[in-house]
Amino acid sequence: MSTQILMPALSPTMSEGKLAKWLVKEGDTIKAGDLLAEIETDKAIMEFESSEDGILKKILKKGGEENIKVNEPIALLETTNNSPIENNSKEFVKENKNFSEKELKSNYNLQDNKEKISEENSRYKKDERLKKHRVKISPLAKRIAFQNNINFQDLEGTGPAGRIVKDDIEKFIVLRKSTEQSVEQKSLVKEDNEYILLNPMRKTIAERLSKSKREIPHFYLRKKVYVDKLLSARKFLNEKLESRNIKISINDIIIKAIAHALYINPKCNVTWGGDRIIKSNSTDVALAVAIEDGLVTPVIKNIKNKLLSDISKETKSLIERSKNKRLKADELTGGTITISNLGMMGIDSFDAIINPPHGSILAVGKTEDVFVFDEKENIIKKTIIHLTLSVDHRVIDGAIGAKFLSDIASFIEEPINLLA
Repeated sequence: MSTQILMPALSPTMSEGKLAKWLVKEGDTIKAGDLLAEIETDKAIMEFESSEDGILKKILKKGGEENIKVNEPIALLETTNNSPIENNSKEFVKENKNFSEKELKSNYNLQDNKEKISEENSRYKKDERLKKHRVKISPLAKRIAFQNNINFQDLEGTGPAGRIVKDDIEKFIVLRKSTEQSVEQKSLVKEDNEYILLNPMRKTIAERLSKSKREIPHFYLRKKVYVDKLLSARKFLNEKLESRNIKISINDIIIKAIAHALYINPKCNVTWGGDRIIKSNSTDVALAVAIEDGLVTPVIKNIKNKLLSDISKETKSLIERSKNKRLKADELTGGTITISNLGMMGIDSFDAIINPPHGSILAVGKTEDVFVFDEKENIIKKTIIHLTLSVDHRVIDGAIGAKFLSDIASFIEEPINLLA
């Protein structure tokens, strides 16, 4: 019997995806656990495994096809649990040794079945020869096609054996209407305009962040932080780690500071759960990574118990695999706070939008030299960065959020405390 292979949901936010490429072809024998295809979700490219044994009978969605809905059929798998007579009459006789061949023929019309199989094979071969001249289409689909003046000869059907069904015609009508509207709109604007279709990732970003800004009651806490000791400590550590080819960034140290602040402020280590607040017992921080199609937020987990050198290696690995869309599903889930650093792009400060269901997000600006008075009223040069903590007021109150940001700043200004 044939089983439909459906577009899987490979991330919590995935509603549709792109079938990047097939790793098998029609006619291949498939075992459970074999890799079938690479699926591009709204966040990464992930490998899709088969859950059943069988033979890949037909590919319904071609490699490179986009906007395939979750649970939409993408292929047909001929599974191995068919009735023995349908699979092979001789095998059925062999497996049922308690019956004579005569009885089997009598009880199950084996000879008739063989003749039917032979007839079907002949008909199949004939159909293959006539395939270019005859289109399989349901009566209802044909009626709708005629009513809408549609030439269905070149349409690909998604029904059994490639049959064109009602849904195929209706989808074509919607696509044709959309194309006609697009042509009309283009005729009204200048020719130098470019129209860029939204990919799955950009659609998800638009939907999630629009919903976040619309539904989450943001408030913002801002703080200037001195980073002179941090820069000195970073320089010293990188000199010691040079032989191991490890280079710690300012961002790595800030991530470590966030984790320690989460540990001593458990009321801020929370996410929104709809009808409840969910408190985490782990210090996990999501890292906003800009990639070609948008951005992703892989999660660095259990940070408080990791060395700075380990955090540095992990963040570099996550960033590299983010850009290549090779993140694993579990690396894109979890955490209670996101860090977004635009300082390396010369941004003084900014207000970031919370990444739901996280309770907060920390925006980090660039380092900046300023002149201040010391205790003896001498003018000295110091280096600062601007931090902005965006907070979800449903889960974190103002005073609690203020202490959390102050503790982050304290660890940044006195990085030696991160060793305590």
